[in-house]
Amino acid sequence: MALDKRKAQILKAIVEDHVKTGLPVGSRAVARKYRLGVSPATIRNEMADLEEMGYLDKPHTSSGRVPSDRGYRVYVDELMTDAKLSRQESAMIESLFRSKIRDVVSLLKETVRALSEATDYLAFVLGPEYETTTFEAIYLLPASVGRALLVIVSDVGVVENCLIDVPPMSREEMEYVSNILREHLYNLSLDQVHSKAQALLRRETSRYSEIIAQVAEFLTSMTEDSETEKLFMGGTANLLNQPEFRDVNRVQGLLEAIENGSLIRNIVITQSQTTDPAITIGQENEVDKVKDFSIVYGTFRLGQSAGRIGLLGPKRMNYPRAVAIIRFCEQMLNKHLAR
Repeated sequence: MALDKRKAQILKAIVEDHVKTGLPVGSRAVARKYRLGVSPATIRNEMADLEEMGYLDKPHTSSGRVPSDRGYRVYVDELMTDAKLSRQESAMIESLFRSKIRDVVSLLKETVRALSEATDYLAFVLGPEYETTTFEAIYLLPASVGRALLVIVSDVGVVENCLIDVPPMSREEMEYVSNILREHLYNLSLDQVHSKAQALLRRETSRYSEIIAQVAEFLTSMTEDSETEKLFMGGTANLLNQPEFRDVNRVQGLLEAIENGSLIRNIVITQSQTTDPAITIGQENEVDKVKDFSIVYGTFRLGQSAGRIGLLGPKRMNYPRAVAIIRFCEQMLNKHLAR
C-alpha cells in the first residue's frame, strides 16, 4: 500500500530522528522538531497506522516507535534525499588517490581505512577475482646463489612474488627464461595461465623444467589463497561503538564470522545487485548473522574484473551519507585504476 503524503513525512521524520539518537521516537518529538503542521495527537494516530501497516515497530510499552525493516526500505527507496560530502571529506579522500601509492593492494587497504574513519562503520573492499585477472608481466630476478625472485604482475597492478630454486645461471639466462614464460603466459587469466604452464612443463625437458614447475606450483597457490587475499576490512571495532551493539554477546557471532572473511564475500557475491550502490537491510540479508545490520556496497572496475566496496553498520545507518561516500570512492577508484 502506497503511503499518503503525511504518513510519508512522518515515517521520514522518525527514520531520521532515530538515526540521530538511537532512541524510540515519540509523537511530541516529531511535532516539535519537524513542524509538519499537525498536532501530536494526529501524529500519534498516524504512527499507530504506520505500525499496523508494518513500517514501524514499538520496542517497549512507551509511546515511541522505531522503523521496521520495511520502514527503512521505503525510506531508502522513496523518501531519503541525496547527501553531499563536505569539502573537507572530499579533499581527504581525494588526497589518498593523489598520494604516491602505486600498487593496488596498498591503495585498497588505504581506501578501507579512510572509509571506516569517515563513517564509524565496518568498511570492506573485495578486490578482483584472480580467475578473471590477467597477467601482464613475469620476471625472474637473481636473489642469491641458487635462488631467484619470481615476480608476477597483473593487469590491475597487483604484484605477487616468491623465491624459487634455480640452477646456476647468469642474469642473461634468467631473462631468457622470463621471455619464455611471458611468451606463453602473457595476457591469460589465472585459470588459463595455470593450465598453460602445465602444458609448457610437459613440453619442456631442458634444465628450465624445474623453474616452470615452481611457477605452476606458485600459480596454484595463488588460486587457493585468492579467497583470503582479496578481502580487506577495517573498522570492525566501530560496530561496538554503536548504541545497539554495546552488548558484546549480540555481535560476538558476527565478529567471528567477519574475521574469517567468508561472511562479507557471501553477501556481496551471492546477493543480486539491482542498484549501485546496493543497500540490503536487516532481514533482507540472506545470512542470519547479519539480520540486525545493513550493508551499503558498490562496484568498481579493475581491468577486466569487478571489485566491491562497502560499509556494514546497524540498520540505524545514515543511508544518504553512506551512499554518498561509497559512490564517491567508487568514482575515485575507477578513475585512478583506469590510468
